[in-house]
Amino acid sequence: MSDPTATVICVEYEQVTEMVASRHLDPYCSLAPRFLGVVDANAILSSVDNDCRKGPGWRSRLLRMTSGGSAALFASDHVYGEVYRRMSKIARSSPVPLDVLRARFEAEYLPVLRYVTVDTTAIADPQVLAITDPDDVPTGQLAKLIAPCVVFSEDKHLLRPGLAPPAWRDAAQFGVDLVEGVTGQRITGNLATLPFRGGAGLIAFIARKTGISPWIIGGIMAAGAAYVLTSPQRRQAVGRYMLPVAEALLKHMERSAALEQHGIAGLREILLAALPEPDVKQQAAIVLARNGEPLLAREVQQRLLRLFPDDRVPMVTEIRAALKDGPEFTQPERYRWQFGREVTVNRSGC
Repeated sequence: MSDPTATVICVEYEQVTEMVASRHLDPYCSLAPRFLGVVDANAILSSVDNDCRKGPGWRSRLLRMTSGGSAALFASDHVYGEVYRRMSKIARSSPVPLDVLRARFEAEYLPVLRYVTVDTTAIADPQVLAITDPDDVPTGQLAKLIAPCVVFSEDKHLLRPGLAPPAWRDAAQFGVDLVEGVTGQRITGNLATLPFRGGAGLIAFIARKTGISPWIIGGIMAAGAAYVLTSPQRRQAVGRYMLPVAEALLKHMERSAALEQHGIAGLREILLAALPEPDVKQQAAIVLARNGEPLLAREVQQRLLRLFPDDRVPMVTEIRAALKDGPEFTQPERYRWQFGREVTVNRSGC
C-alpha cells in the first residue's frame, strides 16, 4: 500500500515546482539582489514620514523589499541633500517632529541606499532627454545606466517619459510580495527539515555526554525507527499525525510561491527595460550595481562574459578606463571598484 503522506508530498511538490519554474526577473541578477531600484527624494520622504506615523515597529515597503538583499536601492547624489532640505517642510504638515524624521532616515534608510555621482554632461538617451526638469535628469540617467530597474518616484518629470511607473507604492508592494514569498518558502523549508536537523543535533549531544560514537547512536536510533514502522498499526498512527503536518507545510509553501510569482509578474510589467546594446560604461555599471563586493576590472570582464556574447565584451583595458573616467564608480580598495557608495550622516550644508 502506498504511503498517503508521500503521495501528498509528491503531488503538492509538483504543483509548487510548476509554480516557481519561472523565477527569473532580471537577466543580469542572481539570487541577491533579485532586482534593482532607483529611489527619488519624494518616495524616501513619504516612506520616512509614514514609518514615523505608524510607530517604531513599522517598516515601509522600500525597507521591506531590501530584506535579505532581495533589492538593491540606488539614489543620485542630489537626493541626499534634497531629502534633508525638504524634511523640514514635511515636518510642518506632519505630527512627527523634525528630529524624529531625521533619526528614522539616518538609522533605517541610509544603510540600505547607495548614492551615485551621475555624469549628465553627455546624454543621448531619448527618455532622459525628455525630462524637462534638470533636477530630475540625474535620476533618469542613473536608471538608464543600470537598467533593468524600477524607478520609485511620483515626480511627473520622471513619469511622463515612462521612466517611473504610474504608482510607485504599488510597484514597491510587488517588491515586498517577492521578498515575503521567498521568505515564506525558506521558513517552510526549514520547518520541514527541522526534525532531521534536530535528530542530528540530538545524536551529537548524546555522543558528547556518553562518549559513544555518533555512528553507533545513529544506528540504534535508526533501528528503533525501523522497529516502530514494521507494525502496520504503528505506521498508520505515524501517518495520521504526519499527514496534516505535511499538508499544512506544503500549502504554506504553495501560498508563498504564489506570492513570489505575483511579485515577479508585477515587477516585470514596470521594470525599466534593459538597453539593447549597452556601451562599456553601462556594462560595467550593470555588473557592479548587482555585486555587493568591489571587483577588479578583470573580474568585471569575467562576469560580463557570462552575460554577453564574447564579441560584445570589452577588453580589460577598456573596462578599466571606463571605471576611471566615470564618477559613478568609486574605489574603496586599491584596484577594486564599486558602483556608488554608502553615505554617512553629514548634515553640513543641507
